[in-house]
Amino acid sequence: MHQIDTGIKENFFQWKGRLNRKRYLNRTIVIFLAGLAIYILMALLALLVGGDPAHPDETAAMGVVGFFTLLRIPLTVASFMLMIRRLHDVGLSGYFCLAAFVPFVNLGLVLYLFFKQGTVGDNAYGPDPLGGAVGAAAPSTPQRPENPYARATYGDTPTDIAPPRDQKD
Repeated sequence: MHQIDTGIKENFFQWKGRLNRKRYLNRTIVIFLAGLAIYILMALLALLVGGDPAHPDETAAMGVVGFFTLLRIPLTVASFMLMIRRLHDVGLSGYFCLAAFVPFVNLGLVLYLFFKQGTVGDNAYGPDPLGGAVGAAAPSTPQRPENPYARATYGDTPTDIAPPRDQKD
């Protein structure tokens, strides 16, 4: 069964292994929101540092933009690490992330990664992030105990059950 990722390094800065669609989408949204917050903060600080709109201090504003550009580098690296792990899940090499630098192809690649189902079971890049083949029963864990009333098979279930007949007294 797939180990749950803990920590920022395991979630965002690891290229080995596989990443399913749901986790890829959730982590991409987190990176997008962090990048959006950085852009908004950068724009506000550049306006504040720039001073008077008639005579802006361009050097200070450019310093703010440069500082926030450095803050965006880890977000870019994390997004490519996620993309590599997602490519591994669909059975492709991480080198396909270079297609993200080609205009219009990058949009197709992102849509492909959002909608393409990963390979079922283990592949060359690691175990299935969903925990195994489709239809496999999940093992009992302390957070999810096994149901004592569940039946393993339904082979002994009668199939000729009819509703009760009306009885006249």
